[in-house]
Amino acid sequence: MYQVNGNGDKAALHREQKVPPKEARERADNWLWDQEVLRVFVDASELKRQGIFGLGAIYIGQGCTFVKSKKHYNSSMQTVSIYGEIMAVDFALQHLDFVMNDNLITAPSKVIINSDWNGIDLVHDEDMLLEKFPTINDVAKKINKKLELFSHSNPDIDLIVSYLNSDEKRYNPFYKAAHNASRKAIGLSRMR
Repeated sequence: MYQVNGNGDKAALHREQKVPPKEARERADNWLWDQEVLRVFVDASELKRQGIFGLGAIYIGQGCTFVKSKKHYNSSMQTVSIYGEIMAVDFALQHLDFVMNDNLITAPSKVIINSDWNGIDLVHDEDMLLEKFPTINDVAKKINKKLELFSHSNPDIDLIVSYLNSDEKRYNPFYKAAHNASRKAIGLSRMR
């Protein structure tokens, strides 16, 4: 897109970069250096509705960040974005013990796994919510089993799976990193 100036010359228009407000920068900094809470942001992307999902997770706390991603295949779940989102939570749980036991961080008092799927709170329901997708219910059961095992192994650590609302997503470099990791896992370009 071009803008014509007063001399008739064309000048390329550039999108103004959104500068995060001070509060957002402080929030991100507080999350990064929080000694008590390990935050995990997850996201999933699907490659051209083929049932090929990129799963991304970033773990933040105590001045450290760990990014994990992988490609996941399930052609029966084509175009079912909820499946990808719930698999991203499962993926984050798979790597949680590794992140906590690599001796770079001390045990936090709380771990919060944040997903941008607004139905993530339903993961605790035995029947989930989608009767026509029993595969999603099966993943929910696996997640609940992992949550239970984590609680037994780490009784002093609260583990919460929570919805990341739009205000928490806005100007959130960690959510953006999880999103970019999920896209990179399936060969898509990153989000700006």
